Amino acid sequence: MHLKQQAPRATLLAAALAAAVALAQPAIAATPVAVELAPVDVANLYIKTIVNHDEASVAKLNAYLRPTRLAGHQSAEYASYSALKETDAQFPAETGKLIADLFPAAMQAALTPAAELLAANVIAAKNGAACQATKADPATEENGMQTTVVSFECQLVKVPVAWAPASQQLAKSGCKAEQCIAGLKKIAATYASAPKQTWRAVFPISREKSSEAWRNDFARETFDEIWDYL
Repeated sequence: MHLKQQAPRATLLAAALAAAVALAQPAIAATPVAVELAPVDVANLYIKTIVNHDEASVAKLNAYLRPTRLAGHQSAEYASYSALKETDAQFPAETGKLIADLFPAAMQAALTPAAELLAANVIAAKNGAACQATKADPATEENGMQTTVVSFECQLVKVPVAWAPASQQLAKSGCKAEQCIAGLKKIAATYASAPKQTWRAVFPISREKSSEAWRNDFARETFDEIWDYL
């Protein structure tokens, strides 16, 4: 990962989350979708699964999608809560190392706890984003496929400088170890106390017929954009 590109989502998280939301399960006989959900409700389940890693939402989304996924000969489960939480648990150490590596080798060990604290606060800010689907456009139909676009918004922390460029600037400042540690802790603190900003975006979902679930098999690509605001 290159911190200057602010791309934890492109390296550390992308592969891990892709695995977490694409488990291989043996196919079994499909049954009709048990519960009809409105597009806004479906979008909220995707948001709380992918952005917030909420256990109840992961279970509800898996249950909702399962019959349609099995009918299409896909894996039974869309997302794995345990895999998502494992990714969260690994993020501070993995990203903290990348931050510490920006600094001279002689001080990296001393800086690592502060770097991991910063990374932990960043992932906590992402997972704690308050998001809500607001409205769904009228569904359109083309070649038998129904599609609707759901608008949503998230309240995110608005830090003065995002963690990646802030860490780079600090590393280039020529700070001594104690100063660098204090600087990393100061950056970390902004993620716990910063004011909020609103991220607005849209999320398309589709289904082939009314008996199937609304879905988006590439949902992570939409929600990974949240990293551009952190």
